[in-house]
Amino acid sequence: MKISLSYRKGLNRGYTPVHYHTNHGVHACWIIKEGRKWMTIQWVTGAKKRVPLAEKKYMREFRGRAG
Repeated sequence: MKISLSYRKGLNRGYTPVHYHTNHGVHACWIIKEGRKWMTIQWVTGAKKRVPLAEKKYMREFRGRAG
């Protein structure tokens, strides 16, 4: 059973919604946590990935229609 994470639920959990610009297109994901060198992101599909903090320059925060 997969629990979908809506925009509002993600904000309430303290996650940051971003559009991640990659070589394969633009993907929506959440920044779950940030460390000194690494950050953990979660794709909309539910998969998690650890990426370097330097990748943040390819991410743009987005806002939902409600604010």
